[in-house]
Amino acid sequence: MSTGAIRAAAQPSGLLRLYTSMPVLFCFCAMAILTTALWCLGFQLNNDADDLLKLHEIRTLLETGNIFDRTLPGIVQPEPYVSHWPWIVDLPYAAFARLFAPFAGFEPALTVASFAVPLLLLAPALYFYNRLVTAIGFAYPAVALPLALIFAARSFFEFAPGRIDYHNLQILLLLAALVLMMSQNRFSAFVNGLLTALAIAVSAEFAPFYALVMAVYAFDWIFDREGGESRIVGFGLALTVGAIALFAAIVPPSAYTAVRCDTYSTPHVTALVAAGLSFAVVPLLAGRRGGWPMRSAILLVFAAASAAVLAVLFPQCLASPYASIDAYVRDNMINRILQELSLFRRPDVVLSTGFLSMALLFIGALAPAVICARPEGRSRPLVILALFALVSLALAIGYVRYYRYLPIFSGIGLIFALASLLPNAGLGRYLKSPVPAASHGYALILPGLVLSGAMVLYHLSVKPAHAAVPAAELADGCYSSPFEPEQGWPSGAIVLSPPLIGSRFVALAEGPKVVTIPNHPSAKGIERSYRFLDPATADPRAILDASKATHVAICAWRGPPLPGLEAAYPFAAGLIEGRPPAWLRECPTKASSPLRIYSYRNADGSDAACPTSTLAAQARP
Repeated sequence: MSTGAIRAAAQPSGLLRLYTSMPVLFCFCAMAILTTALWCLGFQLNNDADDLLKLHEIRTLLETGNIFDRTLPGIVQPEPYVSHWPWIVDLPYAAFARLFAPFAGFEPALTVASFAVPLLLLAPALYFYNRLVTAIGFAYPAVALPLALIFAARSFFEFAPGRIDYHNLQILLLLAALVLMMSQNRFSAFVNGLLTALAIAVSAEFAPFYALVMAVYAFDWIFDREGGESRIVGFGLALTVGAIALFAAIVPPSAYTAVRCDTYSTPHVTALVAAGLSFAVVPLLAGRRGGWPMRSAILLVFAAASAAVLAVLFPQCLASPYASIDAYVRDNMINRILQELSLFRRPDVVLSTGFLSMALLFIGALAPAVICARPEGRSRPLVILALFALVSLALAIGYVRYYRYLPIFSGIGLIFALASLLPNAGLGRYLKSPVPAASHGYALILPGLVLSGAMVLYHLSVKPAHAAVPAAELADGCYSSPFEPEQGWPSGAIVLSPPLIGSRFVALAEGPKVVTIPNHPSAKGIERSYRFLDPATADPRAILDASKATHVAICAWRGPPLPGLEAAYPFAAGLIEGRPPAWLRECPTKASSPLRIYSYRNADGSDAACPTSTLAAQARP
């Protein structure tokens, strides 16, 4: 073979060159194709009822055009339901649907927006993730990115079609904040201040992460890093301006003095402005006097004073958002949601299908910290990654809600662990980075394995308590079943159902009103739906009257009788099996329907009519 032929054979193909120059584009296409295919096949990557409520919320915003009124029609407990999500999280979907509505119609445009907008948000998220991978220093980011993405797939499934909850926006903003922190110029810090204000306005759920963002800028100033003073001032000014501007955009003037701890309101803007002004002022007060002890002391004084003022002004916000909810609802519903527990309280950790995944995430989260433990392994990007990975790990263990975000950081850490185990030949050489690995290959995976083993020992020695399953939870068990709620409901119909079934109804373009959905602003409705089926309730009809419901919907059992269910929950079992009391009348439903629907009476005392769906034209079996 000639020298020219050998050289030509050694050249990478055009497609490979294109991939190495644009790995984000290829990864985006792969993720888009995968999630779209799963969506078309009916797989729910994140089977979250919040998506159904968001659909109703976006539809309401488009219909009313009122950005300040967050009262959602169709949810009557009978108290009104006021959403705790600000309108800005609905804006991308509402704008997209508004753009396409003249061509496709209102409901089709809303469907297209629910499909397309999460994928549109995925593109910049992957761009920032690639920037993060590149900043860490991998020799071949085009190889590291898809591997990290595979390990972090659980987090990026938040961008799947139909996933219209706000978590994808949270992830996008956090990735942008991480990339901006890698830069040491003042403009990046200023933009990061604006992003921090926006992220907290979206949800205070990520407050621990953005507290760490602030800590990084504070550290740079305290220890007199180059440009640290200009960065902390720029960040503080932007945080202050952004917090005030978002407050004016989100909160109506009539509610400026209202205190709502679960959504962006006076406590949040006060905290952000206090932090922003502190960052902007402390460099002026400290000047060049003293060293890091004085700077730390000044900043701590401002932080302590701000915290004390916030505690005095808003003591009701010191507890969790669920603190004001009735204890019955917390015990029977909120505290039984798996994502609201810690890993120590979850009963499904040991010997579960997700245990291996948990161990891998632990390994990936701790690997960057192991590398940073050695002075020669530290770099600014890697230290930042290690800190965020540790915070994410602590949050995920203490509060499973944060578990969905842990793969973002563990995905990169697992590349380090994998590279330390692979020989330099083959794949291993593509995963190397300037960061020296630990002296022994297994040193990077050992801490994660130890933590996983400790979790196993804890659950084997201290088994979580198993409370009795509430009847309403059993009656809500068909939520994941493929069904379309009945159509043709009579005017004024109000359905009392378990919360998850209620979310199915509320997402319909033309459906009945519901008493409750599974979100904490609907706590009064949740209590009524649970007490209605609770065997301790002496008169369920009194609950039905208090809710002003005209119909009852419940999951159906169409097989042989269930003696255990009938003994524990006689009233609920009767409704589930199709044996209602005399004051309820069962409506005809399709034989394959997972629901039973009962009519009660209207507000004027007349019998409520059944829905006239063409899919429910036959009598019950």
